[in-house]
Amino acid sequence: MSQLFTAVYEVTSAIEGNPTLRLNLVVNALNDSVMGHARIEFGNGESAGISVRGHHTEIDSGQPLRAVVLAGLPSIFPSVEEEPSAFQLLMVLPTAVKDGQVCYKMSFGDPRQARIVEVRDGVARAMLPELASAM
Repeated sequence: MSQLFTAVYEVTSAIEGNPTLRLNLVVNALNDSVMGHARIEFGNGESAGISVRGHHTEIDSGQPLRAVVLAGLPSIFPSVEEEPSAFQLLMVLPTAVKDGQVCYKMSFGDPRQARIVEVRDGVARAMLPELASAM
């Protein structure tokens, strides 16, 4: 039996620019490691993506809660100036059928003058992988 499973999430926010973050993740249940891709899309049609790695863990509380912590893996040879240069994310998920809470930060360009997108009010919704690939 495989210990790998896919997890696809769409994270929306009401901040300026209405960014939507799509997370396509592969979780290894043996060691709770997570790998995948994060793609941000803005209301004006602009989009950018970054590879991510992280960890999946259970949170001790009165209810079943899970957390995903991710960090970006910037491209070794960036092809465009506006590729993400850094990414951090914390997502808390009550269950697969309830929305989760997300905060994340993505930086673009030169670290000395980076353009930063920071979301503290993200709402994560689990999606079926088949539906996500159709988008």
